Amino acid sequence: MLLIIDNQSAFIRKFKRQYLSEQNFDFVFFDHNQPITLSQKSEIKGIILSGGRGNPFEPLNLTSNFVALMNFDVPVIGFCLGHEIIAAAYRGRIKKLPEYHAKKELITITKPEDPIFKGLGKTEVILQKKHAFHVTELPESFISLASSDTTATEIIRHKEKYIYGFQAHPEVGSPDGLMLIENFLRICNIL
Repeated sequence: MLLIIDNQSAFIRKFKRQYLSEQNFDFVFFDHNQPITLSQKSEIKGIILSGGRGNPFEPLNLTSNFVALMNFDVPVIGFCLGHEIIAAAYRGRIKKLPEYHAKKELITITKPEDPIFKGLGKTEVILQKKHAFHVTELPESFISLASSDTTATEIIRHKEKYIYGFQAHPEVGSPDGLMLIENFLRICNIL
């Protein structure tokens, strides 16, 4: 089962309607401020932390993100705010950008051998961006897999675990983004 924490993201709800609802695997959604309540029979195989408003240090209650991230030993992928939550949880640094970004941006993949890029066959992708903050300092346990003109930490991964962060939104508007998500689902043994 795929566990998804929704941080008030219109993108993740669109992804649910247009992609997840058509799949043959189980998934469960929890709002960012809702306790994670699962039956003992639930077998979580992967977690998505969605994008949303604000940043990991503002008043928005993001507790369920941290609970999911730290209490399940499964692959995790975070989009935008989810990416920033992952970095903050592992002691990275987040800063506000000089201006808000809401556009598609070219992302340069610097570690194409990572399994998240399997079958992509190129080292540049264009993904949707919508954020005001970015990761400026990686936690010691993470590496950068891709960069953009906006940030050197566009896509990150834990050095020993399948924990990924994407500053962009691969869940919307791009066949390449969907391929990256499906690679993540394969890493989780969901697909």
